[in-house]
Amino acid sequence: MRKNKRKINLLHIVNGFAIGGGELKLLELVKNLVEKRADKYNVTVCSVGQGGTLQPEFEKLGIKVFVIQKKHKFDISQVFKVRRIIRQEKIDLVQTTLFYADVIGTLAAKLAGVDAVISWDTVSHPPDSFETRLRHKLFYQFCMRFVKKIVAVSEGVKRYLMEERKIDSGKIDIIHYGIDLSLFNSRNGFLDKSKRIELGIPDNKIVIGTVARLEVQKGHRYLIEAAPKIIDKFSDVVFVFAGDGTLRQELEEQVNELGLQEYFRFLGFRKDVKELLFAFDVFVLPSLFEGLPNVILEAMASGRPVVATAVDGTPEIIENNKNGLLVSSKSPNALSQAILSLLEKDNKAQKIGEMARLRVEEKFSFDMQFQKFEEIYNEVLIYG
Repeated sequence: MRKNKRKINLLHIVNGFAIGGGELKLLELVKNLVEKRADKYNVTVCSVGQGGTLQPEFEKLGIKVFVIQKKHKFDISQVFKVRRIIRQEKIDLVQTTLFYADVIGTLAAKLAGVDAVISWDTVSHPPDSFETRLRHKLFYQFCMRFVKKIVAVSEGVKRYLMEERKIDSGKIDIIHYGIDLSLFNSRNGFLDKSKRIELGIPDNKIVIGTVARLEVQKGHRYLIEAAPKIIDKFSDVVFVFAGDGTLRQELEEQVNELGLQEYFRFLGFRKDVKELLFAFDVFVLPSLFEGLPNVILEAMASGRPVVATAVDGTPEIIENNKNGLLVSSKSPNALSQAILSLLEKDNKAQKIGEMARLRVEEKFSFDMQFQKFEEIYNEVLIYG
């Protein structure tokens, strides 16, 4: 238990600084800790994988940022290097984000004598092979013995941790992702027109868009397979894919094989996601699994009607047919039907978009997320 009022030395440990949902949410959390609670926390961030696009963004905050490169898949030497940082920076509280950081960070904290440790779990899908699943499960179970609290981003993630990794429910708290609503002012209609002009998309086109890494998890292939039925009814449609990844060539070839090149735009990685969302008439996320998809919250905060697969944490955000549409995963037919229902019925898309914005305002603001994290920090430090 801490007995004085000095600032809390907080260390965040993450897999790496590549762009991903968990990494971006960590950046947002750290930024707010630095800007709003500089009188309470000294924040340090450590990557145990690699540098990356987000490293300069963390460094801009004026905090200490460490990158400990790993030499192979599991580099035990990193445990001792992180332990050195914990001792050097006199760390009071350690928070880990993503699996590899969980393993390295919890072991390092234990060796350094720091009991106040939190794990932030953002995904609910186990690795594919049985061997890898078993190895991860055993590592995770062992390391979580040294953690005071696990923060799950959704009920779906909590269920996964309890059922797949056999973690006691009393150790897990749920903190949903939150959105800074001031960044998504749905009344700024000019954003829609300016971004469409930049993309060369005429005002009379219907834009169906998604923002996600081009990876198997995100299910782009099923949206492409759904496209012909939509185009049959609405020939003035344009599908916009923002994001990059290992499947880009394969997805472009799929579009070409279907003869749909004129209807698809692959934008690659974008830094202007917030503005881009306003160019969409419908937002779609056909994922196979998710923890709690932050991009859905962003689309809803933008007042976009959302069609998404009913996986993991997504149904905790969307109330079907009220503030979004939920469909089965891996179902092009379900996707096309849901999208067409928005396009064919007068004002349905607009009404669902308005209800989507309201849903985020009421249940998923960043202020709520930030407050809950501070409560857990205080709890862990008192009993750590």
